[in-house]
Amino acid sequence: MQTECPHCHTLFRLDESLLQQADGQVRCGHCLAVFTADNPYNTPTYIDQADDDEENTATSVADVIPPELRAETRAGKSRLGFVTTLLFSLATLTAILALAAQYTYYNRHMLVKQAELRPWIEKACSHLPCQLPEPRDTRLISLSSKNIYTHPNSSDALMVSATIINQADFAQRYPVIELRFENIRGETIAGRRFHAHEYLGIPVDQISMMQPQTPVSFNLEIRDPGNDMVSYEFAFL
Repeated sequence: MQTECPHCHTLFRLDESLLQQADGQVRCGHCLAVFTADNPYNTPTYIDQADDDEENTATSVADVIPPELRAETRAGKSRLGFVTTLLFSLATLTAILALAAQYTYYNRHMLVKQAELRPWIEKACSHLPCQLPEPRDTRLISLSSKNIYTHPNSSDALMVSATIINQADFAQRYPVIELRFENIRGETIAGRRFHAHEYLGIPVDQISMMQPQTPVSFNLEIRDPGNDMVSYEFAFL
């Protein structure tokens, strides 16, 4: 037996023995509409006036369209899908911003050393309960020159002259300078640490920041470590 779907007009064959078991009702495999196979267009109408054929036909066709395929259902699902997508996108964006803020907060000591990021971090910290640390990286302080010689006025003392330079692109505090003397076996036989006011020779409250790419020279007076000394090293703390 051959029948035609009244909704999408798809033609297909049916097994009549199976059709009898279903009381003649079939579902279209293409549009899923349910209709009577032996007379698909003989569907009940719900209009009192029988002479309005066009309206009757529209009602009959609408009755066989499953709810999930009707235009109003699809439109509702489309609006729901848009709202769901929008809410998911906003939630994802909020999570990303929260993670970025958390990363910035816990790594501000490192990020603040980058000159291009510091203004942004300062602005963020002005609205958040955080204190921006001073940028500092002693690895970017280098020794451009050094010299050691006998003290001109004391036989048991030495004079050390040196020039340091801040190679960072930001100003930072003057470092503590550690001077170590070693013997021929590489063992430290003497050493001392000098704070900024000691090697600069100025009061603590008058010391400013060490500016980028600006050489700073100073002289140190130290006790002669003796004849075992063969080398000396600077370290910035």
